[in-house]
Amino acid sequence: MPELRTEGTTPSRLNRSPRQAAEIEQYPQRGRRLSTLGWVALTLGSGCLGFYGGTSVWTAWGLLATGAVLVVAGVLAVLRGRQHLAPVLTSLQGLPADERIVLFLRSFKDDDGFSQVAALRWFRLLFTSMLPTPAHLRTEEDQVGRAFAPFGRLVALGSTDDQLPRLGAERHYASDGTWKTEVRAALDRAGLVLLATGAGRGLTWEVEKLVARDEPTRLVLLVSRDRQQYTKFRESLGGRFPNGLPDYPPKRLRHRLLRGRYVRAAIWFDSDWTPHWEMLDGRFPLIGLARRTQRALPRALQKVYQRAGVPARVTPTTPRPWAVKLSVPLIAAFWLLPVSAALFAVPVVVFVVNSIVKALFNALHFPSDYAAQVSITSHQIHFHALDFLSRGWPLWLWVAVVAACGYRVWRGGPYILMMTRIQGVFFPVFTLAAVMAKLPAGFRLVFVALGLSVLVVLGMPAAAMLLLRHDVRDWVDSRL
Repeated sequence: MPELRTEGTTPSRLNRSPRQAAEIEQYPQRGRRLSTLGWVALTLGSGCLGFYGGTSVWTAWGLLATGAVLVVAGVLAVLRGRQHLAPVLTSLQGLPADERIVLFLRSFKDDDGFSQVAALRWFRLLFTSMLPTPAHLRTEEDQVGRAFAPFGRLVALGSTDDQLPRLGAERHYASDGTWKTEVRAALDRAGLVLLATGAGRGLTWEVEKLVARDEPTRLVLLVSRDRQQYTKFRESLGGRFPNGLPDYPPKRLRHRLLRGRYVRAAIWFDSDWTPHWEMLDGRFPLIGLARRTQRALPRALQKVYQRAGVPARVTPTTPRPWAVKLSVPLIAAFWLLPVSAALFAVPVVVFVVNSIVKALFNALHFPSDYAAQVSITSHQIHFHALDFLSRGWPLWLWVAVVAACGYRVWRGGPYILMMTRIQGVFFPVFTLAAVMAKLPAGFRLVFVALGLSVLVVLGMPAAAMLLLRHDVRDWVDSRL
């Protein structure tokens, strides 16, 4: 909130002229362009990080450095593009009367912390960001909003210093003279209020209003950053809560390994203001960090969800895009083409073999019944082919893997979608490069032309391009 509301401010701040609302300039077309280019860079960068093996040392280091730069640049481009596309509210008072909302209050100093994403953490980049998904690009605030989506739409006031909206809550930008009116209007109708425990003094007015309303079951405190920040908040404002606030629990190894990125705990209240502390720990170290806060909040606050009569998760309603429906058969055809050719080319094989046998026997003047005896039929070929396939279990396993991957693409699996994009871009390129390396120099230009023509009709690159569409990304993001 604007610093002018803080009690105990210095005279210089009191004498300062009221700040006006931030002027947000968004360009949706630029946002869509940045988002698309960002995912292209992420795909190329992830491919470089995954295909640098088997090359010279310098080439490997070059691919590694290029991949890391492309991944980071892609993440930044996607985030900036989303900022240009984020909705901005004209007022908190003018929201539809029949729409449920969740009001998010915090110190503007915490905006940087709530804007953190997993893909820009060095250990995430090292271990898992070779396959970045939309979950890795979710801010901490976005995770909070999705966790509490069953309670309603997450709204907040934006900082007067913002040039573009932060990602997460939908923001209204008010001036120093109007922000209290906006907050009062939101408090009157919010089904749930989230208050991040910041430095303390900057949240004094909000805490006083919340306690005066005496509706503790509609309040959840988010403990963010570290013990020191919560301790300052508790010392400054803990006495204003009727039953006080709990101490920060002692540090344990489990909490160090399983804690979230920024939001570490939550406090909920009984109807008599009895506080309950809940640590937001994950279940496994380094696993699920991309959505740890989003998953930990409903698990830790299960009683709050049950008390309000809302589910722990909102069922996504975004329909499956046509590009996903088309990409699944393209992927299956690309990977299963050899098997299909082995079975459906039987009539051609039978015709060629029998023709050769007949021509050879005629040339050697053998009786015609000899040729009939040694000729093979389509039934025999099919029998032997199926017998070979039944014995070759790795081939059947490959078919099963392709079927499972196609199902995950159909269901919007984020990792398999990223792998499909990478394979669609790099597999044909590396195959073309490997074949060219074996050809004489004079044939390479002709082969490149033929190879590019073949790449146009290959299903995998086409599927990769389809899965980069904006509606596909939005659909996958809604399912996470």
